[in-house]
Amino acid sequence: MLKDMKVCTISKYPPYMSGHSFEALYQGKALLEMTGEKHYEVTYDQSVYDKATNYNNSPELMSEAEQYLNVYRMFAGERGNVKVLDGALVKAFVGQVINLIIEKDINVLSTFYLDPHAYIANQAKLYAQVVLGKKVITAHKAVGSDVLNSIANHRTDGEGKFLLLQLLSGDIMLAVSLFTKEKIIEYAQDLLPPHLVEKIALEMKVLYAPFNNTYFLERDEEQLYSFKKKFKIPEDRKIISYIGRLFPEKGVEDLLAAFIIMKQYHPDTLLVIGGHGISLDDLQEYVQEQNIPDVIFTGTVSNSEKRALMQLSYVGVIPTKPVLNFVETLCISALEYQAAAVPLITTRVGGVPEAAGSHSLYSKHSSPVDLAEKIALMFDDKVDRQAMIHSGIEHVKQFNYYTITRTFVQYLEECDRFL
Repeated sequence: MLKDMKVCTISKYPPYMSGHSFEALYQGKALLEMTGEKHYEVTYDQSVYDKATNYNNSPELMSEAEQYLNVYRMFAGERGNVKVLDGALVKAFVGQVINLIIEKDINVLSTFYLDPHAYIANQAKLYAQVVLGKKVITAHKAVGSDVLNSIANHRTDGEGKFLLLQLLSGDIMLAVSLFTKEKIIEYAQDLLPPHLVEKIALEMKVLYAPFNNTYFLERDEEQLYSFKKKFKIPEDRKIISYIGRLFPEKGVEDLLAAFIIMKQYHPDTLLVIGGHGISLDDLQEYVQEQNIPDVIFTGTVSNSEKRALMQLSYVGVIPTKPVLNFVETLCISALEYQAAAVPLITTRVGGVPEAAGSHSLYSKHSSPVDLAEKIALMFDDKVDRQAMIHSGIEHVKQFNYYTITRTFVQYLEECDRFL
């Protein structure tokens, strides 16, 4: 099937900044390398995104985003029927995917997020079957927001049942982590007949997020120097860092509180917080109110700057915690730190341990005191830092974008034989 495979992915995509938009990017990169041709991505127009959250349209990132896939960016348009209250964006997606099936001979639809992407793919596949008499394979990958928000919050109003139907209507059911699969089964037990719960439990496969682990290990000394110069980082400081979305569930305020404790015993430390999001203003205000020295906020950074910050760090800290219905279901940043040869301290929340492995250090979530103690272990040489680094580099090889996508293609080939 590989030589005849034409894949269209339906998902969020850069400049949207989330792990799953990068899953789509790196799956596209791997497919290009495997087949020698660009495949297809149907995603949202940049105007649809809220630029205050999860957004980074740096030229470097956008150049890479257009390099691997033929990208189609959708918006609701100005020709909507004013008598129709909703659904214009979803219909725009479905129409574009149908046209690609016809014009580009698409025979695989891959989705990240059931809500609404699995529904979009299922409708386009239905058209292909009924109108075109064409076989199209659908592969739906469930992620955190699907399970912990779109299904968990809609167990009584029918929407959760609708989303599980979209999952079951796919030819291949995937979950981004074992934690995600277990949660889907848990909620399916509330909403579905037992034989369908069993079907999900038996047939859903865990396929971890693909990312470019080798990129984070490559060192660019000029980039490292430029980063230190840009953010005025003194040479004599050991860097503790966090980089990612700045949202309440990331626990960055706990890291700031832990840094206050740490600073008493390790005055040569510097805390660098990279990224942006809805918590940025509150975090900066907290630093001012508490008069915390040696804290740098970078704001949005390019991918190469992110790598530079990680490689300059003595330790990376991701103190994620459960907030309302959001729980981290994997954690791409945890993979990136380890790939950059940096030891990681995080929490045993959701699917994070699957990304961080048994060799990383774990703190109690929502506990700045315990987090400070775990960071101190690193600076007091109470743990084997080099062993953690070596284990981390080996651990993340299983998440390599080519390896993960090769497994995905194997699933497609198995499915093709039985359909």
